[in-house]
Amino acid sequence: MKAVFHCLAATLIVATSSPVLANKLTTYDARYEVERGGSNYGEAFRKLRQQDDGSYVLENETEISFLFLSDVRRYDSSFRFVDEQVTPQQFRFKRSGTGRNKGISVSFDYQQKQVVERDSGTPLPITWHEAMMDEASMLEQLRFDLQHSDAQEFSYQIVDDKGENDQQTFRRGEAEVLNLPYGDITALKVERVRKSSSRETDYWFAPELDYVLVKMQQRKEGDEVATLLLETLD
Repeated sequence: MKAVFHCLAATLIVATSSPVLANKLTTYDARYEVERGGSNYGEAFRKLRQQDDGSYVLENETEISFLFLSDVRRYDSSFRFVDEQVTPQQFRFKRSGTGRNKGISVSFDYQQKQVVERDSGTPLPITWHEAMMDEASMLEQLRFDLQHSDAQEFSYQIVDDKGENDQQTFRRGEAEVLNLPYGDITALKVERVRKSSSRETDYWFAPELDYVLVKMQQRKEGDEVATLLLETLD
């Protein structure tokens, strides 16, 4: 169950709603239903806003309840977008609910080429990459790249919500017509590429909504785990 909550929260990071221009992202407010087996499983929201200095702040929260279990996960990222590239500044993750709470808060030091734990000031024991992003801002980059590139695969080096290195790869698929709480819409399917994993994750981005994420489905060993569906978009 914990793996389900983690995947849904992390995956929601890809949702956006307004047009993206070269070197500029527009703000949005997207809200989602989370379902499992056709029944309500929770809700989520994702917001992007731009500050006076030109940087962006991304807020994402997923709240899921199942029987006596509950899980709330929040991802916050601040970053700049220059030369069509996301450059993260700070990243924060917090999990609460049934079981042990956990979280992480880091900043990116480009002079020292380190990712630093903000409370202690201690660098994380990870490998620095020039195009490194956090788990939230990376998925903003994915949406931009899907819209502005004809590439079939996209791969990114990130710092995940455990404060560890990870590389995530995505593969472009075909367009499909979806029936969602938001309405009927045509969306591009994108597959998360994993090696030696029983988990499968598919995403659908709607070109007519400037490639907003409109659906996500997680499966394990072929069985549905949970599905994320767009409900409202501003």
